[in-house]
Amino acid sequence: MILVRFFLLISLVISASLASVSAYADNKLDYLLGAGDSIRVLVFQNPELTTDTRVAESGTISFPLVGEINVGGKTIREAEQLIAQSLISGGFVQQPQVNIVLVQVLGNRVAVLGLVNRPGRYPLETFNTHISEIIATAGGVAPNGGNGYVFITGERNGQPYKYEVDIASLFLNDKKELDVLVRNGDVLYVVPGNSISVLGQVNRPGRIPLESFQMKLTDALALAAGISVSGSDSVVLTGIRDGQPFKKEVNLADHYLANAQNLDEIVQAGDQIYVHRAPTYYIYGEAQRPGSYRVERNMTVIQALAQGGGPTARGTQRSIKLYRRNQSGEVVQSTPALTDAIKPDDVLYVRESLF
Repeated sequence: MILVRFFLLISLVISASLASVSAYADNKLDYLLGAGDSIRVLVFQNPELTTDTRVAESGTISFPLVGEINVGGKTIREAEQLIAQSLISGGFVQQPQVNIVLVQVLGNRVAVLGLVNRPGRYPLETFNTHISEIIATAGGVAPNGGNGYVFITGERNGQPYKYEVDIASLFLNDKKELDVLVRNGDVLYVVPGNSISVLGQVNRPGRIPLESFQMKLTDALALAAGISVSGSDSVVLTGIRDGQPFKKEVNLADHYLANAQNLDEIVQAGDQIYVHRAPTYYIYGEAQRPGSYRVERNMTVIQALAQGGGPTARGTQRSIKLYRRNQSGEVVQSTPALTDAIKPDDVLYVRESLF
């Protein structure tokens, strides 16, 4: 049993080593040396030529016997062949076997800008770095970036290169082929993705990222921290549907009281949600807390007084006057019953009791 485990361990070590060798072989073919890279140059059976050096800004390194060699912009294998050829042509080593080990990557960098948490320039630590990996290195997409887009500009095969991709589609739609490799000198710019606007009487008005293609109206309001105390149950949704202007008013009270899921409209990119200010009434005079208050559904005079804390010790429910504007715009005074309904803009005046 112990022998079997030993052979299994040896097999795993050999597999990992082969994978590492394979990756390094690919690295030699693809990675381009640049200024700032640290490398170790070894020549088989010539230990005295082993050199640790850094690629200069000019792209050159200094190597024993042959002097300066320009390796900037060359793959590791090309640089190995160039050093070997220099040793042969100088008559220093007849059949040199040169091996370059990449110690530290600093020469290949990309810039990550826009809506990421840590914008800046980042080194490509491996030759096969993808979009998602470099965005993760920059701290990921900022909270206000939503399901953003990334634009990549650079150069491929000597030609200008530009690429655009929806970041969310890299993962949600399992399209890994969209997660392309980045190259030295690329600039990645992350911009906001699909979003909607939530305005009016909400606790955090502004633009909100559209987190899914099935986001409901109530979900969007929740992302805006909910309706404020001054907001009404009436919400207006505007946007574009099938190329035509779209407008719908939703009463959230009806939605919740009736549990009518069909009232919970699906929002789309570019939509605007507006929450109206709730209708109010006013309490003055001998009330505990005079001021303006929200008119609730089917509110009566006695309920309205309760919102204001009721009459003071000098006030009385029997001495209440109601001021209401009629259809012609005139303000009419009346003595309401405690069970009468309250309407928007009503004024309740609690008079002082004389005895």
